[in-house]
Formats: sequence, structure tokens, C-alpha cells
Amino acid sequence: MESRGLLVSDLDGTLLGDEEALARFAAWYRLRRASLRLVYATGRFFDSVVALVGTTSLPEPDAVIGAVGTELTLFPDGGNVAPWPPHPQGWDPEAIRAMLAKIGELEPQPPEFQTEFKLSYFAHDLEKRFLADLRRELANAGHYVETIYSSGRDLDVLPPGVHKGSAVAFLASEWGLRCHQVIVAGDTGNDASMFAGRFRGIVVGNAQPELKALRSPEIYHSDHPFAAGVLDGMEHWLDKTAEGVFG
Repeated sequence: MESRGLLVSDLDGTLLGDEEALARFAAWYRLRRASLRLVYATGRFFDSVVALVGTTSLPEPDAVIGAVGTELTLFPDGGNVAPWPPHPQGWDPEAIRAMLAKIGELEPQPPEFQTEFKLSYFAHDLEKRFLADLRRELANAGHYVETIYSSGRDLDVLPPGVHKGSAVAFLASEWGLRCHQVIVAGDTGNDASMFAGRFRGIVVGNAQPELKALRSPEIYHSDHPFAAGVLDGMEHWLDKTAEGVFG
């Protein structure tokens, strides 16, 4: 059967967190795999996702959007869907890193969490004004970036226009799917960009305040946590199939 829809879900705190609920989700998905593609959008790298699929009930996805949207990889062979991210104009990670080294609130995460297109920091309890000032200071120096802050602790600095949401849009276009055929699920601020487009959304019950605050007819807030919330949200949206969710 030709794929008529795409589910893109975060992992930690979304599908992961309750193994029994994850097993129920996996059983549910097995019955729909022929018509519903599955992609994981995560802060993890591809090899970490491969390990999780091998040691948990996580179903095999069709692709992985990794490193907070800066990597896009087919599963399980690790090949590229297409070149991603697009070559970022003016992206100068070394100069950005030097500027951020002067800011005491930011502590670089270990080297294994840094990539060519992602600068990651521990930064506890930052306020919105601090983040706005940071973006403005970088822009004044000619560095236009995405700043992704989540869980009151993790700050990722990415090239402009590169994040989970843009990676989902790129992938859906490559696969010939329209926005209303895509459902996204998440729990923290690094998932917020997926909810900013025209996709249907699922916010799980254990989500952080930054996602719970989102309001739109296209966003379903589940009372259930983790994979149970994703499953609840999928049943909500699939009940609307007659209204054209995947039509």
C-alpha cells in the first residue's frame, strides 16, 4: 500500500520513558506500517538511535532526523535522503564558539555532542530576554543563527533555518507528502519548530511548559505521557481521516 502519511516523533521523553506504553505503540504501528511512514526526530546521533532500536521496543523507522535537526539519515543503511542541511550562508562555527566562550552562563557540552552544524551548551534556567539578547549580539556580529533551548538546561546553536521543523518539511517534500499528511510529536523546546508549520501535532502529557503553552487547532494535547500520549494523539488524528487528515 502506498504511504499516505508520516509520523515524526521525538524519542527521549516522547516515545521513550514507559516501556510498556512503547510496546503498545510498537504493536499498533506494526499494523499500519504499510500506509504510515515513521521518522525519529531527536537530539541523539544516528548510531545511538540504531542502538535503541536494537535494545528496546522502538519500531524501525524509515529515517532519522538527528542532532536536533542537523542530520537526516535513512534507516537502517545510514545513507542520506538528499544533501542536508543546505550549505548555510555565513555559518562560521569557530567565530561563534569564540564569542560564546565569553559568556559565563554557557558551558560547552562534551566534544562528542558537537558537530559541524551544531554547537551545544549547558545553560541552566535561561530567560527569554537572555536568549533574545544573545541572538541580537550574534546578529550584530554577522552571525544569524537558530538558538534552540530546551528542558531549562540545553542550548543548541544551529545554522539559520536549520532545525527539526525544517528537516521535517524537507523530508516530506522529498517523499511527496503534503503538510496535512504529516503528524509530529514531542515534549520539549527542541521540538517546538516542528509545531510551527502546518503539520498536525501531538504534545504528550509529560511535556515541558514551553510545549504545553502551544495552542492551535492543529495541535492535540494528550493527557497521557510518553508513548501512550503519542498513541492517543495518533488515534485522535486518525479519527479525522474522513475530514482529510491523510487525504
